[in-house]
Amino acid sequence: MNFIVSAFLAKSAAVSSGGVPVGLIVTLVIIAALVIAIAVAVYKIKRGIRQISRTMFGTDSFAQGINNQKMEMSETPRSLQAMTSLCLPRIQRDFPEFDYEDYKQKAETVLRSYMNSIEEKNPELLYSECSTALKDNVKGIIADLSNRGYAQSYDDIVIHRTEISRYTKDGATARILFVSSVGSYTYTTDSSGGVVYGSRDMKTQSVYETELVYIQNVDMVANGSEGLGLNCPNCGAPIKNLGQKFCEYCGTGITEINIRAWKFSSVREQTTTTRPY
Repeated sequence: MNFIVSAFLAKSAAVSSGGVPVGLIVTLVIIAALVIAIAVAVYKIKRGIRQISRTMFGTDSFAQGINNQKMEMSETPRSLQAMTSLCLPRIQRDFPEFDYEDYKQKAETVLRSYMNSIEEKNPELLYSECSTALKDNVKGIIADLSNRGYAQSYDDIVIHRTEISRYTKDGATARILFVSSVGSYTYTTDSSGGVVYGSRDMKTQSVYETELVYIQNVDMVANGSEGLGLNCPNCGAPIKNLGQKFCEYCGTGITEINIRAWKFSSVREQTTTTRPY
């Protein structure tokens, strides 16, 4: 660089006798040197970025490499915190009749029906073995979507794997948490059809939690007492309350009713992203 500047200065001394200002020539030389230096620096930076991109992504384009990585992640199922091998023996000890494969399939059915009912904005599409609390939760999501003029879509749903993540038992109440690795094109659109969340073109890989609870099933008593035979053994009067100790008509002592059943109580996505509804 010093050689170039010296050469130009020597030439400027010769030219200056013809009337060209020496200061102007010096300025042009300096500008030319800066342009060359910047060009060399840019070239080195670009070459460095290409080398980094090749190392990280196997391509010269850094942007293309990042996009390729996103596409790869969108097709890679999320890992699960699987505790089935530890939890299942405890569950089967407490509930010998518990059929793991059956309830795992039901958990996946609940998950699909949950997405379908939200997408169609119809809570009646929710699986029959869901609790009232879960049904109310779905109704609330549907109402929020409708109030905002939004629609939720779950396209090409694939449930890769389902496992038990946690089992707890507190007195007469037991809880089993299923986790499912799920891939789908998940996106929310506004009234004009524009996507406000998610993507139509790139899959979302998520983990969903579906909780199964063993609880006293009040609905069975309320909706089908005669089918359950809940009557006084002495006078035949109906037994109206689960905790009833004596017949309110004849006073005969009765065994406390204890009707319990498994119900799916909640569905939740493991995510740190805030949805727009």
